[in-house]
Amino acid sequence: MKFLTALLLLWICTISAQMPSIKKFGGFDSPPYLTPTFLPSSSVNINWNTARLESTVIAYDIIPALEETVRISGLASHHHIMLTNLLPGTDYYYKIVPYKEVYRFRTAPEFTDSVSFIVLGDTRSDSIKHQAVIDRIVQYDFDFLIHAGDLVVYGDDTDAWRKFFNIECPIISKVLFIPTIGNHERPYWQYDTLLALPGAEYYYSVNYGNCHIICLNTEMQLTGPQRNWLINDLIETRQNPLIDWIFVTLHRPPYSSGSHGSQMDVRNAWCSIFSRYGVDIVFCGHDHSYERTRPIDGVIYIICGGGGAPLYDVRKSEWTAYSEKTHHFCLVEIKRNRLELKAIKPDGMVFDSLVINKF
Repeated sequence: MKFLTALLLLWICTISAQMPSIKKFGGFDSPPYLTPTFLPSSSVNINWNTARLESTVIAYDIIPALEETVRISGLASHHHIMLTNLLPGTDYYYKIVPYKEVYRFRTAPEFTDSVSFIVLGDTRSDSIKHQAVIDRIVQYDFDFLIHAGDLVVYGDDTDAWRKFFNIECPIISKVLFIPTIGNHERPYWQYDTLLALPGAEYYYSVNYGNCHIICLNTEMQLTGPQRNWLINDLIETRQNPLIDWIFVTLHRPPYSSGSHGSQMDVRNAWCSIFSRYGVDIVFCGHDHSYERTRPIDGVIYIICGGGGAPLYDVRKSEWTAYSEKTHHFCLVEIKRNRLELKAIKPDGMVFDSLVINKF
């Protein structure tokens, strides 16, 4: 019996050593980061995290004296405050109380037809490559940053989230961070815990100037409520005379020449809707490469999955305008009815570009 018991203990120890460790999501320290509300011209969400339970207090003002204060009762490790009744197109200073560092952001103008933004995706796994991409991005002036999903390698990895926010802090403490869920954010409740977003949060939309940005969720049911919401959102947007451009971001691409390939469930559920309601560009991730399609039923699809994750090979398909295996991000600049997109490597090289002129 003792011999059998010893064998059983040895077997248990061997199996335990082979099993991956179970990660435990908890508190961690991070700088603040800004996420959108329904009205980015007059409000903003400020988010941050602390390793210990602390008070949730923000001091802010249009002057560095920071004479206004907002406090949420109780103690927390993951903090969110929505500042409201802000002035459009105005610089605001803010800090987390009781810490000393002061940050600054600018609210969206009440309306503008000159907008610029950055798109990147798949920043997971390799913080060195992710840092190189961010180091290049900070050299540009732009209004907001869109992420196409797979922010981190595991949704329940506390250290991965800490690294992510610390790397991106120079950007997302100053401009709006507009994230999209990827498959690596699983099990997803941590994503929800860390990011205050408008509407249903797992999918949502926001207007900025003459642009409408829709963030969809390819990791939940594609039809049903989400598809119905998408159609209604696009119908409402097409009726808004101030919106000239419609962009969608989602993680799993409906058209891809990369290793994951085209995600047919996404294509079948949504692509006809994009065409019907005049979406201009759909930004995707998932494949760790760059690919831009020719217009497909009027819509351009761009895989922007080179934010830091290990790169994947990419081929060319009948729809491919350009593809390359490289770390990168996209810079989009809009002036009225003209759009210019540049795909840029961490060394600053522009390796692909696109110009769209409307009307």
